[in-house]
Amino acid sequence: MPRRLISLLIATIVVAACGTTNSAATINGSDILTTDLEQTITDFVTIGEAASTNGVVDAETVRSLLTSLIRAEATNQVIAAAGEEVTDEDLASVREQLAEQGTEDLPETLRELIVQLNAAQAVLGRVKAPSPQDIAERYNSNPKSLGMLCVSHLVVNDESTAKTARAELDDKPTDAQFAEVAGKYSIEPNAKESGGALTGQSGTCISINEWQAGFDPDFVAGALAARTGIPTQPVKSSFGWHVIFIRPFTAVSESVSANITSAPGEYLLLGALADADISVASRYGRWDPLAGTVVAP
Repeated sequence: MPRRLISLLIATIVVAACGTTNSAATINGSDILTTDLEQTITDFVTIGEAASTNGVVDAETVRSLLTSLIRAEATNQVIAAAGEEVTDEDLASVREQLAEQGTEDLPETLRELIVQLNAAQAVLGRVKAPSPQDIAERYNSNPKSLGMLCVSHLVVNDESTAKTARAELDDKPTDAQFAEVAGKYSIEPNAKESGGALTGQSGTCISINEWQAGFDPDFVAGALAARTGIPTQPVKSSFGWHVIFIRPFTAVSESVSANITSAPGEYLLLGALADADISVASRYGRWDPLAGTVVAP
């Protein structure tokens, strides 16, 4: 089997329900069935992409595959919310591509998973960006739902100083006011010049997956819980004590719009996963929103 297809399948898998209510996980009330997870594991063992010892597959592999199923269901929900759907033409196109790559020896169930996966990814690419008004409303009410966070912060060595800095801020300060206080208190290098504004690969507004991969988990938890325009109470991380500030939309509107219009489906999928109600059967582990994966209990 071509390696790129295996990698894509690991990233996100679409499966059909198999007539049982036994759930491995749920996302926003939609079940991911244990039978589907077990079939996926079996297929991966069959093609040599997962090892089985006395009929038991490594728990980390199972968690990885379940994460993929959760992401797949989130993809389906994003597609449906955008008014899109996987068409017969989408499926036929993928089947034609697979036929050219020689996948006849794959288990039928696995081949169909790959078809569904690639078709859903194609449809996700057709999802259009929300309207400017909707982007502004979503940013102001629930910024992580757009798949990114636009953050300024200040960091100090102790909680007492963080509280003092927080007390100098209004309940809803302007971007400039927060920058002034950050420049006054923050021990971060160049805080006076940056005003505590954070930037990443995607610019002023950092994608959720970049937050998950590159930032302190406690800081990420504080940022994900923060409300637009309202400085948090002190948040402790491995770097010190922070006051975190989701910047007002007026200060970051160009960056938000540029990001979301560059890849609407991908950003909305990140937002959907960050905002989803996800539960995992305890025998498999638990969902960690800070990592965006199923982890050990």
